Amino acid sequence: MRTLLKYRSLATRLLVIGVVAVLGGGFLDPRDLMAEGGPMILSLGDDAYITWPEVELRTGAVVRREFGDSSLAAFAVVVLSNVSYDSLPEAVRDGLPGHLARGGSLLVTGGNQSYGSGGYAGTALADLLPLKPSRDDWLPHPFGPTLIFQPGHPILREVVIPTMAFFNELDLNSGAQEIAQYRKASKAAFASGGNPGNREIAGGGHRPMPLIAERSVGPGTILAIALDMTLTGEWKDRDRFAQNCVEYLLQRSESHSLRLSKEPVTE
Repeated sequence: MRTLLKYRSLATRLLVIGVVAVLGGGFLDPRDLMAEGGPMILSLGDDAYITWPEVELRTGAVVRREFGDSSLAAFAVVVLSNVSYDSLPEAVRDGLPGHLARGGSLLVTGGNQSYGSGGYAGTALADLLPLKPSRDDWLPHPFGPTLIFQPGHPILREVVIPTMAFFNELDLNSGAQEIAQYRKASKAAFASGGNPGNREIAGGGHRPMPLIAERSVGPGTILAIALDMTLTGEWKDRDRFAQNCVEYLLQRSESHSLRLSKEPVTE
């Protein structure tokens, strides 16, 4: 029912846009008009893992792939997909704390240009992230099981996460909630009842490594994914998972979006 209402709402907005364009006697960009009433998403980096037109259709949001001359205050959600810190626009780097303070959301995914390998270590952003980089952390791993700590989390709806191998080795930051974890361990470890929440497993195995974590920063929300989402092999639920993440962060940013539509916000 909720999805149906979103479709009807989007159809109504598109109809209004068409009428305005005809009456105005000119050609208006529907995306610009929709941005005035719907939440906006800024996506930077390699985001080929997500089908953005479906996200826009399902949520009524508008996705921008370049920052340009925009203000970060215009966006409800910012997505950084395997993009190095130095390549981010200065206004984005400097504006992220304020974005979160206004109730905005941030999604960060992994890769060889992200986290520590992307120059995040030692920056203000690193201190905010649920998964904190401290060094060059993009390292090869054997395929291992993914342990889920919050199976009822909205981002895991209708999603099965398979074994994973391509990710950044990161530390869980204070105040972060771990959602999923990589653990390459022997079969004996799990057969003997090893506790996946401890640093050691009975029967042997490597230390646990967080894959997905969430952290609240004031009214803002950060979702950190250590995976390089473009190197997840034949993961059939990848697009569904990515869309779940964005839709969850949009919902977390609803109060932010409503305030932006009513009140001017300055950087």
